[in-house]
Amino acid sequence: MRYDILIIDDKHKEFQNFKKYSLNILRNINITLLSPNQNKISDDLEMCDLLIINIDFIGYFNEIKQYLQDKIYTIFLINEESDLEKIVHLKKVDTVLKSFDFDTLIEKINYYTNTNTKSKPQKEEEFSNSIINNINYPIFSTDGISIIFSNNHFFKLTNCFTLDELNGKYRDIEKIFAKEDGCFTQITPQWLAQTNVGNVKVCIFDKNSKKKFFSLQKIFLTHNRTNIIILNDISHEIEHKHELFKLLYTDNLTKFPNRTKLIEDLQNKVFKMESVCLLNINSFREVNDFFGHKVGDSILIDVAKLINKCIKGYDNLRLYKFPSDSYCIANTEKSNDEFVELIKSITEAVYKKVFTFEHYEIDIRMTAGISFSNKNNKLITADIALQSAKKNHKDFLVFFDELDKFHEYENNMLWTKKLKSAFINDNIEVYFQPLVNNKTLNVDKYECLVRLVEENGKVISPYFFLDISKKSNQYTKLTRIVLEKSFKKFEELPFEFSVNISYEDIESSDFLNFIKSMLKKYNVSNRVVFEILEDENIKSYELLILFIDEVKALGCKVAIDDFGSGYSNFEHLLKMNVDYLKIDASLIKNVAIDETSYKITKTIIEFAKSLNLQTIAEFVENEEIFKIVRELGADYSQGYFFSEPIAMPTAIEFNKKNNNE
Repeated sequence: MRYDILIIDDKHKEFQNFKKYSLNILRNINITLLSPNQNKISDDLEMCDLLIINIDFIGYFNEIKQYLQDKIYTIFLINEESDLEKIVHLKKVDTVLKSFDFDTLIEKINYYTNTNTKSKPQKEEEFSNSIINNINYPIFSTDGISIIFSNNHFFKLTNCFTLDELNGKYRDIEKIFAKEDGCFTQITPQWLAQTNVGNVKVCIFDKNSKKKFFSLQKIFLTHNRTNIIILNDISHEIEHKHELFKLLYTDNLTKFPNRTKLIEDLQNKVFKMESVCLLNINSFREVNDFFGHKVGDSILIDVAKLINKCIKGYDNLRLYKFPSDSYCIANTEKSNDEFVELIKSITEAVYKKVFTFEHYEIDIRMTAGISFSNKNNKLITADIALQSAKKNHKDFLVFFDELDKFHEYENNMLWTKKLKSAFINDNIEVYFQPLVNNKTLNVDKYECLVRLVEENGKVISPYFFLDISKKSNQYTKLTRIVLEKSFKKFEELPFEFSVNISYEDIESSDFLNFIKSMLKKYNVSNRVVFEILEDENIKSYELLILFIDEVKALGCKVAIDDFGSGYSNFEHLLKMNVDYLKIDASLIKNVAIDETSYKITKTIIEFAKSLNLQTIAEFVENEEIFKIVRELGADYSQGYFFSEPIAMPTAIEFNKKNNNE
C-alpha cells in the first residue's frame, strides 16, 4: 500500500536531504515538498495521507484544511517558543520539534502510516475526542514504565513539548510527583495495576518551579492495561487551607503559634509537655493607654522575639503567643531546675531591655507562673501560679498544691450548670419572709427571696448560687424571673412586698422599661418596694437617684438595704427620696451584746425618724433582740424569731405559740 506525505515548509533543502535519507527506509512512501505560497495544491491535498506543516504557517493551514480528508493526521513542526494554544482545539494532530533528527521524523511517519498500527491513531482519536477536547485538565496516560500519551495541558504544566522530552525528563515514572507533606508519590506499577483507587493529592513543580497541587484520578483501561491519569488543580484550595491554618493556629501580630495550636499539639500528642510556663507583661494596659496601641503592638512583637532568642538552641522548648499580653513556653523534658533558671533569666532579660519605638523608650516587667504538676492540667495550674505571683508581687512562682483551686472551679461549674438547668425547667422559685409590725405584731409586709429547687425537690439558698450567677452573667435573668414571679404572686394579695435589686440592675439600659412593662401587666405599683443595696458597686449616685425618682413616680416605694454597713452614706441618703431603711444584720444580731452596735442602731433609728423614714430591723433571731429594737423605735422586725422564709405568703399575724411549736 502506498502512502502520500505532503510537507509544507520553506526549508526545502533540509527536507530534500531528509527525502534522500529516508528513501531506503520508508517503503511505499511518496514525499512531496511544497512552499506555503504555492497555488492549486487542492489535488495534492486530496491524495494526501499525512500532512507535515510548519506551525508558523498556521494561517495558511486554516485556509487549506477544508481540502483535507477526515482521516488525515497533521504533524506540526514546532519550537520551544511556539504557541500551542493555536492548535489545541484541532483534531488528529501531533507535534515534532523543528530541530528534529531524521530518525525521529521517520519514527513519526511510520507510526501514522504503518498498517499494523493503524488502530492506535483511531484509539488516540477516541481518547482525544472524549477527554482532551472536553476536559480542561492536565492528562497523561502511562503503562507503568513511561508516559505514552499527554495532552497539551500536561505538556504546558511540565514545560515539555514532546513525549520523548517528557520521558527524558521523567525517566522514572515515580519522579513525576514531588515529595510534599500529605501528598502521594508512589506511582509504582503495582499501584497502577489496582483497579479501585480513590482520589489522592499530588504535587508537581510547574515550569516556573512553583508547587502546584492536584487531586489525582486514575482510570484503568483493562483492554490494554494502561492508565489514564487526570489531574484537577486544587492549588487555590490548598493555599486557602494554608491561610486558614495560619489564621487559626498563628498569632496574627507576632506570627508565633497561638494557644489553639498548643492545644491541638497536645491533643494530637505531637509532644508530651513535662512542664509549662505562662508569662505576662505587667500593667500592659497602662502602656497601651499611655503610649497608644501602635507602641503596644510593637512591644508585644519585640518581647516575643526576645523570649524566642532566649530559648534558641533548646530543642525541648516551644514558644506560643497567648491572647493579649501573655506568652507560653512548653517544656518537653524533665529538667525542672534548669527550666526555672531559664524562666528567671527571661524575666531578667525583659527587665533589663529598654524597648524603643520611634522616640519612645519603655521599660517593662514580666511575671511568670510555672507548673510541673502531674495531678491537674498544667496550663490551669501555671495560670494559678501566675495570678498568685502577681498578687504577691513576685517575678515568678512555681505551682504548689496549696494554691490548688480546682475544687472552687468545679463548684463554680457545678452551680453554673444547675442555674442553667433551673432556668430551662422553671425551677427558680420565690420564698417569702414576713415583716412584723412592731406595734401590732401583724404581718404587714413580705420580703421576696430567691430559691433554686433541685430536681429531687431540695430547696437551695442563694448563698450557693447568687455570686456565681453574677460571675457567669446569669444574674440579670435571675433578677427578672424573681420580679415577675413576685409581682404575679402579690397581685391578688393585700400585702406590701419588697424585691431586691442591685446597682448592676439599675445600670442596665432596659431595666426601667422592664419594670414599667411588669407594672402594666400586674397591678402592684402601690404595694411593691424595691430594696437597693448601697455598696461599693455604686459608680454614680446621680443615676441611682434618678432611678429612685422614676419608680417613685410610678407609685412604688424604695428601701435602702443593709444600712449601717461600711458603705452607708448619710449625706447621700439625704438626697435620695426613699421610704425605708433596713438596718444591717451585723448590727441587729449584736445589739444585745455589743454596746457599739446598740448605739449605732439607736442613732440610725433616730436619724430615720427625723427624715420621716420607717426602719426595719432584719436578723431578729430571738426575743431579746426583738424587745431591744422595738424599744429603740424600729417600725418593723424580720427574722427567724418570727418565721423562716416560707413558700406561700399566707401568715397575717405573729403567733408566738405557733412559732415555738
